[in-house]
Amino acid sequence: MSRAKLFACRTLEDEVNTSLNDTVECEFLEYGLHNTPAKLQQELQQKIDADSQHDLILLGYGLCSNGTAGLHSDRHTLIIPRVHDCISLLLGSREYYQQEFFKCPGTYYLSSGWIRQQGDPLSSYRRYCDKYGEAKARMFMELEYANYKRIAFIQTVGERQEDLEYSRSVAAFLGLEHTVLQGSTGYVQNLVDGKWDEEFLVIHPGKTVLLEDFM
Repeated sequence: MSRAKLFACRTLEDEVNTSLNDTVECEFLEYGLHNTPAKLQQELQQKIDADSQHDLILLGYGLCSNGTAGLHSDRHTLIIPRVHDCISLLLGSREYYQQEFFKCPGTYYLSSGWIRQQGDPLSSYRRYCDKYGEAKARMFMELEYANYKRIAFIQTVGERQEDLEYSRSVAAFLGLEHTVLQGSTGYVQNLVDGKWDEEFLVIHPGKTVLLEDFM
């Protein structure tokens, strides 16, 4: 029996599967939960409460718009990356993310996982077209992405040329600069391997994950 259970967003499936070992059991949750943090929190809490086989619960999430704030367990130790979202997990560190943020705050990040889950602007535009028509869809896109300056594609596991080309097409569609950033599975690997330094929250049984824990 594995000693730990990992719940992770499906956008991190490649990075997690590359990092897993036989001491950790993993379950992926659907990407769409990101859109409603309250549902994400509810789903994660239900998963935690239902688990009676493990002492450790690892979370492949950050704060995620407060989606993990409030999580708790009376029997598990919860381990959570001390990040605001999965961008730092994909880049491999908070420091790398901060560097890129200061370089260009108006950056929309993509990865193979995000593209596969259709969590990108071009996919959003197509959904808007289906629901509202092309004219309104373009208006929504102009409003939603008005403050963005570039698309950054984060490469982590393997080289998917089709994903890179798709990322470039998103940038062209929005009229934005495109860049490629070399990511890393290091953060996810440390989560799985139990290397929990100050980059992780260790929430002991009976304690609750707080917003200020991520500061």
